[in-house]
Amino acid sequence: MSKIMLSGGRPTGKLHLGHYVGAFKTFADMQKDYDNYFIISDIHMLTTKSTKKEIDTIFENSLNMIIDAIGMGIDPKQTTFYLQSQIPYLSHIFGIFQNYVKLDRVNNTPSLVEMSKHSNQDEVSLGLVAYPVLEAADIFALKADIVPVGKDNIDHVVITQNIIKYINEEFGADFKIPDYITTDNNHIVGTDGSNKMSKSLDNAIYIRDSHEEVIRKVNNMKWVDSYENGLNVVMEYIKIFAPDQYECINNAYISNKLTERKAKDILIEVLDNLLTPMRERMKPYLEDREKVFELLYNGTKKVKTIADESMYELREAIGLVDLESHKRKLVKRNEN
Repeated sequence: MSKIMLSGGRPTGKLHLGHYVGAFKTFADMQKDYDNYFIISDIHMLTTKSTKKEIDTIFENSLNMIIDAIGMGIDPKQTTFYLQSQIPYLSHIFGIFQNYVKLDRVNNTPSLVEMSKHSNQDEVSLGLVAYPVLEAADIFALKADIVPVGKDNIDHVVITQNIIKYINEEFGADFKIPDYITTDNNHIVGTDGSNKMSKSLDNAIYIRDSHEEVIRKVNNMKWVDSYENGLNVVMEYIKIFAPDQYECINNAYISNKLTERKAKDILIEVLDNLLTPMRERMKPYLEDREKVFELLYNGTKKVKTIADESMYELREAIGLVDLESHKRKLVKRNEN
């Protein structure tokens, strides 16, 4: 049986190179070795974006997320896409899991500190605090073996491991303990050079950006003439997206033989070489959105069955009564 890999994201809008570097590239590189699932985490989205206007964008953003994911190299023939809110038993698993983790433990999760800063909430919601526990339910429901995550989300998988280990020890169960994989380049600085690449900060290069838009954004990057004077975003992007060329280009930069124009032209070519195949992979799906909907619909039906089974196994393991099973036993006994 193939091992299961789970990745995904919140349907909050267009995907950019930060998403690609942070998770999608790792998933695409590893997908041939796993049975792959991609969760579109619309319930997770509600932890920071829960107004009617924001919720009204979920369906369209979900379809666009699948298209962007395919563009970034995720093969729809090898990956099951599904919508989190359409898997009813996730909430049941979450309801059980929250009793096996302490409040202080989730309060101290590093990613929650960062998310709370950008939540635009007067006070942090209960849903945001419990975010890692719902993520643990996602992982358990799929029986995932491996979860590619950014460094700021490693703790979410560790919380999942801790919950499942406790249940295994307390109830004599043998549930799978998931693992994570991460890479050094989990974050990428935005085009402004001072913040992480982000939709909300308008400092992103998007997967769907045209050639002309890439040129505009690269040309607007601030040029720093030496590392002593701060981060040079152009050189940073060349380092990330053209590592085989970086040493030679960097030597020229250090010795003041690399002009700003030359460096930016190199980066424009590097980004076009990266984005052009992405645009080509997206094109058939942009032209046939019904095909995208079918991927989401069929994938969600498949995952619902898996999650149902996981819930039954969890309920049996900890000893919660299954009324339907008990009823069948009574009927059988009375017939005899």
